[in-house]
Formats: sequence, structure tokens, C-alpha cells
Amino acid sequence: MKIVKDLYVGESAKKEKRKILRGLEKKELQPFVYVITLPLGRHGVLDILPAFTLKYPFFFTGDPGQLKIVGIAKGRDEAFGLTARIAMDTYNATGGFNVREFLED
Repeated sequence: MKIVKDLYVGESAKKEKRKILRGLEKKELQPFVYVITLPLGRHGVLDILPAFTLKYPFFFTGDPGQLKIVGIAKGRDEAFGLTARIAMDTYNATGGFNVREFLED
């Protein structure tokens, strides 16, 4: 699991950013915390996962070590809003929706 340098953080998650990141590293159970990741497969733009799924590697079809977290949010609605913001930032900067290329540059 890798966390990108320019991590997107939802408004509610900002207050607890350090605690959330520590919990992700330790794979602690964090209710209401969601992570936005680049998809492990070749298809899709972004994935939204409850943070507790990171504790269980059998949820992944690929290598969990390849997982790149690009955003954290508190609550499902905030995760959806943050995903939309990432997509719009990508489109505004590149004219397309290649989020992987936008965030990895």
C-alpha cells in the first residue's frame, strides 16, 4: 500500500488526517473511513473502499502492495464527493479522465 504525495483529504477527514493515516499504516479498524484508490485492474477510474477492507488481503484481485491511496474521507457521501473532485481536477488539468497519469506525474 502506498499513499500518494498529493493526497486528497475530505473536509471531515482533515481534522483527523494524521490519526487516519496512522490507522491505515497499522491496518486498524476505522469506522466510517473510506479510501479512494487507483484501481488495481486495468479498468475503471477510481475505487472507493471502506478502510477496513485494507485489513483483509482477500478482498483484492491483485497484489495489495500495488494499492495506491489517492484520497481519504470520513463517510460514504464525502468519499463520493472527493472522487468527483479528483475527476474534475483531472479533467480541468488534462482535458481527459486519465486519473492515474494525472496523479502519478
